[in-house]
Amino acid sequence: MLELHDVVIEPRRQTISLTLDDGRLALLSASKRSEATAVLRAVMGLQPIAGGHISIDGELLTPLSASYFRHDMAYVPSRLVLIPGQDRVCDVYRMVTSLEANKLSLEKNKDTRLWTSLSPAARYLELLRCVAQLKRRLVLVDAPMVELTMSELGSAIALFGQMTEAGSSVLAVSNRLPSMHITENITYLNNEDFQR
Repeated sequence: MLELHDVVIEPRRQTISLTLDDGRLALLSASKRSEATAVLRAVMGLQPIAGGHISIDGELLTPLSASYFRHDMAYVPSRLVLIPGQDRVCDVYRMVTSLEANKLSLEKNKDTRLWTSLSPAARYLELLRCVAQLKRRLVLVDAPMVELTMSELGSAIALFGQMTEAGSSVLAVSNRLPSMHITENITYLNNEDFQR
């Protein structure tokens, strides 16, 4: 279980509190993507917090414990910047999965299409598919850089469902998904007082 209790992230002086149970989905909705991304970075231990605390399964997340907790996390960024020469779909799968590549489908690992030949939305969905196969306990998903079509949103929601059915807890940033009624666990970051 992930818990944020009265967490304060600079420069905003608002407190964020949320609870995410195992195998469940929670959404962060923010008027500014950077504010929600800062929350995800704080959960990964990469963004300092100015107050409150974050815990995973009752254990405090600290600068010293963060790297331990990250072993059980997966992160889907808004966009991925690739190293020249490592820019095929199979390269992305190997990079995201690192040592766990052997557990993934060989067909995906042999996909030699250029990553840039995919649309931004297709790249985002491909990252979600890759991370879904990792079956990590906690999956942090940033909002896509582009607006997804209804069909693409449906694919993203199906992948979130696949992750939670496998036991992953998913914390996703979205401004559009709350209207899809896929979870009641929504934290709004765009109001003067955070709501649940």
